[in-house]
Amino acid sequence: MLLNRRQTVLGGVSALASFSLGSHAYAQATAYQEIDRIPNASTVKGRLSYNGPEIEVREYQVSKDHAICGTGTRAPTALRVSDEGYLGDCVVEIRGVSAGKPWQDVFSNGKIYQIDCSFQPYVQILRHSAFVEVINYDELFHNIHAYEMFNGVRRQMFNFAQPKAGDVDRIDLKFRRGNTLMIDCNAHNWMEAYVYTSVTPYFAVTSLDGNFEIPEIPSGNYELIVWHPVLGRKSANISVAPNDELNLTFAIS
Repeated sequence: MLLNRRQTVLGGVSALASFSLGSHAYAQATAYQEIDRIPNASTVKGRLSYNGPEIEVREYQVSKDHAICGTGTRAPTALRVSDEGYLGDCVVEIRGVSAGKPWQDVFSNGKIYQIDCSFQPYVQILRHSAFVEVINYDELFHNIHAYEMFNGVRRQMFNFAQPKAGDVDRIDLKFRRGNTLMIDCNAHNWMEAYVYTSVTPYFAVTSLDGNFEIPEIPSGNYELIVWHPVLGRKSANISVAPNDELNLTFAIS
């Protein structure tokens, strides 16, 4: 499906088709070239909403570490939809740009914080060759377990303990086939977070009101990827004209 400003409303899976990477496709992507100036650069922005059925989130009983973790039940932040129906924590990525804006250093050094028995942020995006620092701010024991996600299969990437506040561990992200990392805590089973990686700096994560913006895009035809930890991956083709501002409105069901 080719999208332009006269056709920008996508309804659910039928309009935004399911997409998955073939074996080794991500690691073998064409090398990206950073350039100082992008002639006639454009912007893709928009808003993402969810109009599907209510999704039941599993809750876990807090059975220990009450001073920091609280009491009652806790659940992973699985699907954050505003009262108006807009969807947060969703990755929007433009694929197919071979030469464009330089990378910012912040996307090469990710940070995963453990605060009040939760991982923060819940979803972040990094360079495919990045490293992450895992930082414990809680005065208690956490055990970080991370997996590479690929076509519904997960492979363990690292597993280590952080017994006390102030512990910091640096991990280089070395994917074999995929580009997404899922993290949980063996000591607190409601803790969960995701790291999505890209080979170009053309991406965004939707805010809690569903908005995103990706600037400085060279004109051309590209693939637009939309990914969410619960709703999965969708894709569509987009055409970006010179000096354009492409506004897209997505409704995922």
